[in-house]
Amino acid sequence: MSVLVPALFLAAARAQAPVEAMVAPARQPDVEPAPAPARADVVAVGLLQARGITTNIVTTNPFLDGQVIGALGGTNGATVLPPAGLDLDGDGAPDSDLVGSRYVEQRGSVFLDWAPKALDHRVGLLAAFEIDYLWGDQSYGTNGNTGGGLGGDQVNLQTRRLAASLRPRAGAGHDVEVVAGLQFVGDGVYNPTRARPDDLFRAGAGLAVIGTEAAGLAVYGRLHDRQGDRLRYRAGAFSMVENGVGIRDDAALFVADLAWAPAWQTLVGLHAWHILDATDGRAGTLGVGPASALSGLQGGPKLDFRPAPDATAPDVQADITWLGVDAGFNHALAAGPFGIRGFAGAMVGTIYVRDQGDVALRGYLIDVEARHRWARGSGSVLRAEVLTTGRDGTGRDAYTGVITANSYGIVGAVWGSHGTLLLFTDPLVVNRSTPLVPDVANGGRGLRAATAGAGWDIIPEKLTLQANAAHARDGYDAPIGSELNARLLGHPFFGTTVGLGAATVRGTAFDTAPWMAMVHLESLLF
Repeated sequence: MSVLVPALFLAAARAQAPVEAMVAPARQPDVEPAPAPARADVVAVGLLQARGITTNIVTTNPFLDGQVIGALGGTNGATVLPPAGLDLDGDGAPDSDLVGSRYVEQRGSVFLDWAPKALDHRVGLLAAFEIDYLWGDQSYGTNGNTGGGLGGDQVNLQTRRLAASLRPRAGAGHDVEVVAGLQFVGDGVYNPTRARPDDLFRAGAGLAVIGTEAAGLAVYGRLHDRQGDRLRYRAGAFSMVENGVGIRDDAALFVADLAWAPAWQTLVGLHAWHILDATDGRAGTLGVGPASALSGLQGGPKLDFRPAPDATAPDVQADITWLGVDAGFNHALAAGPFGIRGFAGAMVGTIYVRDQGDVALRGYLIDVEARHRWARGSGSVLRAEVLTTGRDGTGRDAYTGVITANSYGIVGAVWGSHGTLLLFTDPLVVNRSTPLVPDVANGGRGLRAATAGAGWDIIPEKLTLQANAAHARDGYDAPIGSELNARLLGHPFFGTTVGLGAATVRGTAFDTAPWMAMVHLESLLF
């Protein structure tokens, strides 16, 4: 499942890194600085993930294999097992063998950055590959996201990144990197290959609008001095869908971002992202775009422009533009115990429906979060966040919800700072992800969400206790659910996390409250 970003693979290691004291450090005597270590030609980082899950969420679609994604209760067939059980074979009696889900899923990922010294480390290759599977799910075949059956021998290698990296000389205090090829694309100004997790989840739109892989060209720049960043920028163009190479029937993404540092540890950003969709909704098995089954599967809108219920859906094209501003102070908690950040964005544009009138787009997204490190240890953090998005109007002449990259690709965007396991998408899932709200569009109905969390390092950098709470309603004030979860995280080695977690969601539309319990391992390899 393409949810993880490269920087997330450093999260476990950073969780064990010593936290700066909350007071100013003592002045060190003047000494000659040590020379910087020589850069290796090849930098390799790997991550091993394993999760054992027990839950009352079941998949009723017998044809789904490997990945299972989308909204709980949606078109993916995922639902909550009711107290009386489910009758799938239609014989009038519950299926006695359907008792819930118990499984172990595992993933191995490798990220490579090859920049030869002979080229002064200024030309390189960025690559990432992964193999993931469910224990016992297949062998002796070829398929993605499978291959844990008896005997093994399953071909299951996925390419996540494959791009050229160019770092031209741009003068003192000015770093530039040009990335060409298949790469991770976020919705902020930071280069995902070099960024920290907080730079991606707590800057720009926090991956709530765009957070996926795409092939294209991006330029990342940074102006800095001894005081830190002064200016960051990004510009890029990506091919989202390529149908006929000689026909104008594709979808492309264009991004431009600028972040200015007016004061210490403060960044103010401007953002413009545009999706040019000329596909007529045609690509893959489920189609693409805001009127596609793909969008509806993943919790985005599935707009219906048929003139009658039994009519054929018309061709749909779109111009979708996001304009946003974000601001943050100490968003990564790297320079003090308190941090705050926020994003406000407006979505405008037009949907073109063949043989019908155009549909205007007018949506919005607002997200604000504050955090405070209240005790020793990087896990001792209190946080609170609110997010709201526009809801769809009642007429066919305008759509006033939001549209994210989830309408154009599998897991195209994932809001990841919320701290929940079931209500919203957990960004560390492997192959099975069926939250109640996988997309901030919430099916076009809009979203009102409030989340809060408290963490305590019982033993600083070794043992952490976390608890989170969240409540969500749609734009019409109908309740979606309220989650409570808790985790106990141990860090026995540098870069390794072993944890226990449990979560439940109350107040949903299901007869039974969804719940899950898990044991998990994340180990970072250098």
